Amino acid sequence: MLWVLVQAVLFLGYGYVLVATPSGAWGLVRWLGAPMVAVGVFLATPALIAHGRKLTPLPEPNPELGLKRTGVYALIRHPMYTGLLAMAFGLALLLQKPWGVALAVALTIFFNLKAREEERRLSRCYPEYSDYQRTTGRFLPRWRKRA
Repeated sequence: MLWVLVQAVLFLGYGYVLVATPSGAWGLVRWLGAPMVAVGVFLATPALIAHGRKLTPLPEPNPELGLKRTGVYALIRHPMYTGLLAMAFGLALLLQKPWGVALAVALTIFFNLKAREEERRLSRCYPEYSDYQRTTGRFLPRWRKRA
């Protein structure tokens, strides 16, 4: 339950910062935010669809879903987290919000900790999870030469 509470506080703080704090003057740098938001939507949407109504904010595996290893999960173990982070950084850049970038960094730290806990639980639930970890990056694809 603590995971859900911390996540809610971070997202509420992030939303407040985007709406209620002054913008910077970042010039062309702000436009880096638009492709980041697009990448975030591109990653998070299929992950969200794959979970459907069984999605939960808890880091507990849902045995009804099984271990996802296809689609976007074939490239990244946590595409929803990656997508949310890309959108958070992208919106902060696009809206030129320095505190938005700071809270996106805080979200990155939080999702890294949450993903580690989730992976401990997934390893207990699915013996094949360790093989999946070796071949797939946590937040970014793992590019390797094929033998």
